[in-house]
Amino acid sequence: MKKKPMKNTIVVALSVVALAGAALFVVNSRQNSGVTLTQTTQVSQDKAASVGMLVGGLEARLEASPDDAKGWILLARSYEHLGEHDKAWNAYTRARDLGMTDTSLELKLATHVVGTIKQ
Repeated sequence: MKKKPMKNTIVVALSVVALAGAALFVVNSRQNSGVTLTQTTQVSQDKAASVGMLVGGLEARLEASPDDAKGWILLARSYEHLGEHDKAWNAYTRARDLGMTDTSLELKLATHVVGTIKQ
């Protein structure tokens, strides 16, 4: 009969240890997720800044060589990446006028235009 109370005590002790471990895991996860979010935000800002610098250089290059259809496609994709859909559409239109096409980019921009019309 004494074995049964001892068995219950062991089960309760193991349960307490498991719950404590789970609680520590949750606390550590929340602390680490804050750091990860901050780091992710910083990386995103750094990427946006570097893309912005590249776009500025590409814009300057296209002012000097306005007939560079591939450059206009690249600029349209860059604008699309930055969420500047109107600028992307204008750059893509310029590339199309120069004889370049990009089906995937055209589909993205057309979807954006349709979404704008629905609003």
